[in-house]
Amino acid sequence: MRADVIIVGGGPAGAVLAWKLSRKLRVLVIDKRHLLQEDRIHAEEKCCGGMLDHSAQKELAHLGLPLPQKIVMDPQIFTVRAIDFDGRMERYYQRNYMNIDRAEFDSWLLKLAAARKNVKVLEGASAYSFEASSEEVIVKVRLEDGSQEEIHGSFLVGADGASSAVKKYVVKRWNPKFREPKVYASIQEWHPVKEPLPYYGAMFDRQVTDYYSWIIPKTVKEGGVLPAGNYFLMGSAIPADSRETAGGSVKERFERMRWDMTSRGFDVDHPAKTSGAMILRPHMFGSILTGRERVFLCGEAAGLISPSSSEGISFAMRSGEALARSFKNVSPADSEAPAAVRKKYEKNLAPLKLSIAIKCLKSPIMYGKLPRGLVFRSRALSMKVLKKTERWN
Repeated sequence: MRADVIIVGGGPAGAVLAWKLSRKLRVLVIDKRHLLQEDRIHAEEKCCGGMLDHSAQKELAHLGLPLPQKIVMDPQIFTVRAIDFDGRMERYYQRNYMNIDRAEFDSWLLKLAAARKNVKVLEGASAYSFEASSEEVIVKVRLEDGSQEEIHGSFLVGADGASSAVKKYVVKRWNPKFREPKVYASIQEWHPVKEPLPYYGAMFDRQVTDYYSWIIPKTVKEGGVLPAGNYFLMGSAIPADSRETAGGSVKERFERMRWDMTSRGFDVDHPAKTSGAMILRPHMFGSILTGRERVFLCGEAAGLISPSSSEGISFAMRSGEALARSFKNVSPADSEAPAAVRKKYEKNLAPLKLSIAIKCLKSPIMYGKLPRGLVFRSRALSMKVLKKTERWN
């Protein structure tokens, strides 16, 4: 099998890239999941809160993509309840997030790409070996039935998330000097409730994480993996290097979060579903790796994710679109093509890198106990709500 551009990962970054690439290019998308099969979408969904912030909404508008109704998930709420366990304070803030079904969202984007005649999607496949030379790239894939396939191409793109196999190959093959992003273990549970919560939640407790934990209400419809009804997601991004030390293991820290939630009146003893994933948190400088020679990285595989909120959907779509623009008027047969694409890609990524740098400056205010405490006490931008919550003991 041969393709001009081989994309590993069919999430938002890989899907938007495949959708926006020139129709003159033969494109192959490889993904472990089955996002094109309706009956398997939710069984393999990514561990994610499923929220579109203003940046993701803006990128959808830029791409000219109206969101299908089946992707929008109840309830739609415009309030964030921020709970500071370190300072024993709570505040409410107005925010314009969109609650979505992440599995349906990923499926929708990939179907847009798969509808293009020049795009082929290989589902249920795992890319396990990569080779790159000055002439081509070779990817070895293990298919769902256990057989193997060798794919030859002109370019390879890693859009395979935080644990990117393509990125690992780039590091091993070229040993690039860059500062590895900090790695977090994201753990998320679904808890049933009688009535949907009237807010999203952001929780801060240094004994759990130096990042944050979240609460997100979701209403599940009939026909999904979970029984229909109201739920809330309880999740946390915990440093993955937290071992049996004074800070506690990942499991111990998550149990601390469970205690926090119980202390604020939540019943979190019987989750209906649990999932996990790795999350990257880039540093101010040097954490972005875009690849080498004929190999490119985009989305979280490149380290493109917000260091202040872990929002990655907008960065994934924007980087996929930026890389697609970089291939404009490029011939795969041209020996100078890799250098030309890389030069354009670096230029197109400049706004995303600047955004990450600004969010790196914002993070110490959000996650430092003292500055966050000052913001909470000032009540800046916070609002009053009619329904009172319990006081701190």
